[in-house]
Amino acid sequence: MYYGKMTEELKTLYKKYYEKFGVEPDFYEEFEYSDYDYNEYVSDIKKALKSGLSLPELYPPDDDEY
Repeated sequence: MYYGKMTEELKTLYKKYYEKFGVEPDFYEEFEYSDYDYNEYVSDIKKALKSGLSLPELYPPDDDEY
């Protein structure tokens, strides 16, 4: 989830992400980004679009967590 400002840049990235993955990037409850994480959030979305991996695929859970 993203709890920050919506910019024109993010609107464009949301559209591209939705077209590629069928959900918006803030769909995933296991990820939280605040307004302070804006640059990291934008970077992660761009990385996902470039790599073809969704956000959860970029950051899979550690096996030790379960």
